[in-house]
Amino acid sequence: MKRTDSFISSQCFVYLIIEALLLSESSIAEPRAKTIQITCGNQFEHNNTTFVPNFVTAMDNITQQISTNIFATAVAGTGPDTNYGLFQCYGDLSLLDCALCNAEARTVLAGCFPYNGGRIYLDGCFMRVQNYSFFNQYSGAGDKAICGNTTRKNSSFQAAAKQAISTAVQDAPNNLGYARVKVSVSGTINASAYVLADCWRNLDPKSCKACLENASSSIFGCLPWSEGRALNTGCFMRYSDTDFLNKEQENGSSKGN
Repeated sequence: MKRTDSFISSQCFVYLIIEALLLSESSIAEPRAKTIQITCGNQFEHNNTTFVPNFVTAMDNITQQISTNIFATAVAGTGPDTNYGLFQCYGDLSLLDCALCNAEARTVLAGCFPYNGGRIYLDGCFMRVQNYSFFNQYSGAGDKAICGNTTRKNSSFQAAAKQAISTAVQDAPNNLGYARVKVSVSGTINASAYVLADCWRNLDPKSCKACLENASSSIFGCLPWSEGRALNTGCFMRYSDTDFLNKEQENGSSKGN
């Protein structure tokens, strides 16, 4: 993305928002702003002088919304240079951590220019921008699982992981699309399987469940590995033998927003 004055201004706005949140919160959890996958579109933007300002406007609109919410959509412009943007943090992030994850997501996704769209999955949030409306989509050709391949787990962990994943699929659609599950591994003292499931909040419960069912089918294929992620059009799911979840907070938690 070209470094125009408007783009610089929007970046400064992001940092001001983050600074304000830092002053208002006494502690920081973990924004999990590591990029898991970024995919750019395969068509170039239509008009550079129109597309870039529309992208900046959409990003600024999203940034303003997430000062009080973990989910945002924005539409800027008209015609082939319209920017449709969607952003969501996962349900265990605080608003501060959400702002940090958003700052990383929009900065990295801007690298898709001059293509007219892209999506990025981070360990704490998701962002997508296109020149067409995609807000009701929950499945697509790019849906996939990414598996960790460092540690193979025994059958007891696999059983716990499957139970946790299945529970998350059932619980999330009726809980704002969000579920976190911990299941102890049979025959062990401290071992557990941890699962996070998140649907984008523009989806209804039926579409959310369909997305998570597809995600769980693909992520089951990661077993017996110790970790797996499902990156789907309308949802995200992760399981691990390590507790990667942030502690839920009564104040500053994004879950209920």
